[in-house]
Amino acid sequence: MPAMTKARTLWLCALAAALAACSACTMWKEKPANSWSSATGGEHFERLMWRDVKAQHWAEVESHLAPAFVSLYPGATRDRAATMDYLKSLALADYTLGDFNTTTNGADMVVTYTARVTGTYQGQPLPAEPIRMMTVWQQVTKSWIAIAHSETLASGPH
Repeated sequence: MPAMTKARTLWLCALAAALAACSACTMWKEKPANSWSSATGGEHFERLMWRDVKAQHWAEVESHLAPAFVSLYPGATRDRAATMDYLKSLALADYTLGDFNTTTNGADMVVTYTARVTGTYQGQPLPAEPIRMMTVWQQVTKSWIAIAHSETLASGPH
């Protein structure tokens, strides 16, 4: 009987350790959003926006910019129309997004992240260094729209 109790105790301890490990962390990565209707957070919105800009899905991009949208880039402030013109002048070859941080406040969501891009703007190469990004998203009806966006080179003031 004591050997059976030891084996049972050892088995229960192993089971408890396995259950604790599974409950303390996520075994699977967050499922990426494949469409705007399935997006559930700021990182999804940003990834979808970048995907649509690279694919030149301009109607989709514009539908997620507020009528009073404003963007701030090094050397320029743009309204919605000027931002669309700017984006249409980009030829994105590739991009990497990371370091996401999302903060919510009521119907607003602020998303900050870092981007590395390759491609051209009006035929000139895009900066190779990382770019710090910030977008403010606002919930409207059953979707989200960007109301403001800012970009600054990572080598700029901290």
